[in-house]
Amino acid sequence: MNSYYFRLEVEPQVENPVIAHVSRAVAHAWVLSADIDEARNVAFRFLKSDHWEVTEEKDAYLLTPERIDELKTEELSHYQAAQSEGIHVKFYYWHRSE
Repeated sequence: MNSYYFRLEVEPQVENPVIAHVSRAVAHAWVLSADIDEARNVAFRFLKSDHWEVTEEKDAYLLTPERIDELKTEELSHYQAAQSEGIHVKFYYWHRSE
């Protein structure tokens, strides 16, 4: 299995409890998968099940050993969580007042 990283712009759907105060977000997803297309499908299904709509894929790549070595502390923690859970997603929100 390989590790893949995605940076996705997302919007909360009506069923999402954060919709009252969040207009959109950037989701950083770390996914363990056999290939990038399968990893993308896993990430999109995860977000959809959590009531987020992907509006744009900003970045997607294989996490090579060199890229893993360059991860900062917080990113490394997310990467490690994905290694044990299969997927890990971190959201950065735009609140409706912004």
